[in-house]
Amino acid sequence: MVRFSSLRPPRELWTQSFFWLCFFLFEWLNTGAYLDNFQQSLCLISMQLPLLIIAAYWHLLVTIRKFLLHRRMAAFWLSLLIGIIVFGVLRRAISYNWYYPVYYPEALAKPFWYLPKIMAEAMQLHLVVALFVAVDLVRHALYQQSLSETYRREKLSAEYRLLQSQVQPHFLFNTLNNLTSVSIQQPEKMPNLLQRLAGLLSYQLHESHKDSVPLSKEIAYLKDYISLEQIRYGERLDIQTNFNYLSGAGQIMVPPLLLLPFVENAFKHGAAQTEGECWIQINLSLSDKRLIFSVENSVQTDTKVPFKSGLGLINLKKRLEILFSDSYELMTMPEQGQFLAVLKFNIN
Repeated sequence: MVRFSSLRPPRELWTQSFFWLCFFLFEWLNTGAYLDNFQQSLCLISMQLPLLIIAAYWHLLVTIRKFLLHRRMAAFWLSLLIGIIVFGVLRRAISYNWYYPVYYPEALAKPFWYLPKIMAEAMQLHLVVALFVAVDLVRHALYQQSLSETYRREKLSAEYRLLQSQVQPHFLFNTLNNLTSVSIQQPEKMPNLLQRLAGLLSYQLHESHKDSVPLSKEIAYLKDYISLEQIRYGERLDIQTNFNYLSGAGQIMVPPLLLLPFVENAFKHGAAQTEGECWIQINLSLSDKRLIFSVENSVQTDTKVPFKSGLGLINLKKRLEILFSDSYELMTMPEQGQFLAVLKFNIN
């Protein structure tokens, strides 16, 4: 069965038909007003228009698209020259044999092969052809630009989805390592830990594929993740969070799992690398429609932790480039015994 949409002319045909309609109306009315004879003007344009259309499509399809756009310059110049001569002579023949005898018999005093007249006919015809080709080239250039922009967005979207999907196995790998450690040292805490893990996986299953989620859900996710990690470290970890009272978190939309790598990094390179007491401070605030998220953690005094270490943080930076381009700020400040990471970005 043939779909109705397949029967519709392509957009290119509509554009070209509109061009010829506008040209026909302009020539008819303009020449008719100049001659003060719209019937004569209609006769003239009706005689000339078929040849104009043939010449226009010859130069568009052959001279331009087949030769010029494929850089076949010798064939291009030959096709252009032949077209100018042939269509100039044909237009002279139409005027000389059908138009002049009716409306300008005195013009027949000049012979058919009178060169200035043939050149004038060729120039008049190819000015219209040049305009038609120029309009089509502009239309084609705009279409290619739109197509390139669509491909660019699709490529960025695919790359972002890939980076986003890599967050999940990376997170699961770290969490399973934690589960192994806790199951050996504190098996009585496993039921609570598994329950929280189920909530985190549920969030990733239902929310992580979306372009954006309410900030309140992202905060709830971070809280569950922090609680999961805190079970592992117990009282030796002092963790302070300051995002419980952020107003309007339900209306603020953010990309899912964007803040998690900061918190993961604090546990992985802070608490996990410290044998004794350690601390983490997490702050989330809103200032002039700009979200500010900071994570500061203690580190071993003899340990240097580069910010780009680990797959999660590498992916984070790539995601930020795709999502916010130059409209975000990412700062890392490693100091003796502590490490601070700050992310700022605009929200809608």
